[in-house]
Amino acid sequence: MKLSFDSNNMVPVRALLALAVLLGHFQFFDVPGLMPYRHLAPPSVAMFLFISGYGLAHSYQQKGRSNLHSFFKRRLFRIVLPALLVSLLFILLFGMGGIGLLERVKLIVTKGKTLMPHYWFVWTILLFYLLFWASYRLLGGWKARLVVLAGVALYTVATIVSGFDRCWWICSLAFPTGLYFARFRDDIFCFCSKRKINYWLLIILATIVFGGFFLTGEPVLWTFCYVFIPFIGALVIARLPLDKLQLPILRFLGIISYEIYLVHITVMRLLRGSFYQISSNFLYVAAVVVLSIAMAYVIHLLCRWITQMVTR
Repeated sequence: MKLSFDSNNMVPVRALLALAVLLGHFQFFDVPGLMPYRHLAPPSVAMFLFISGYGLAHSYQQKGRSNLHSFFKRRLFRIVLPALLVSLLFILLFGMGGIGLLERVKLIVTKGKTLMPHYWFVWTILLFYLLFWASYRLLGGWKARLVVLAGVALYTVATIVSGFDRCWWICSLAFPTGLYFARFRDDIFCFCSKRKINYWLLIILATIVFGGFFLTGEPVLWTFCYVFIPFIGALVIARLPLDKLQLPILRFLGIISYEIYLVHITVMRLLRGSFYQISSNFLYVAAVVVLSIAMAYVIHLLCRWITQMVTR
């Protein structure tokens, strides 16, 4: 059995994940026909976190500490800049909601109330990236992985205790799961390749454990579900013929997947809000998808131009 999970081949996967999140968020804008897709958003975000953790760890394993030298420019700047541009666009269109900047920062830190509801992801992934950088710069190896795991666990507990919305913490453990999967990937694939039944046994066992946590009905215990959901997803993805899925449209959407995630709520509100109302659900969905992709591409190009200007 041939298994492959290369972060360089994740572009079509990221495209599908971004579209799944977009479809899942139509629940907030009264589109009944797409309500079932709301269940796709949390696992898709968890896979984004998993792939992020995996990609960071895999790059470190290949390049060592030299991978950290331009970390802020290559990694963090790509997270912060498009998020800032979309935030400015949102503020220009809809304002600050009557809340000043300092009060907004206080609300984010103390209650997790972001200007746009899905921007919890930006703050979370930024924090996790900084935790990764500090841990691997100071320690490296198994100690760094352990510190990242402990840090994410502490973050999870802190956001739960502080009463943050569930989206902040429910799938946070997917990030360190990606780190550990990168470390033990070859061992896992070697085990699966010995006999086909090994592959299916791993998936079945992970599904049973996931089901056990899920059936408790306790959201706090559901956090452990998001250790096994991306693990199962990674095993499934590892068998996909990703080399044959490098379709131009999927590659294009995968490259701008982060920008699609950032901008789609703004587009949804723009087309079904105070400025303009598209009453037809079909036309609304089609317009949101098309305009989100178009705006994401513009933001991507603008960020690339700004990055070239800054780093010239």
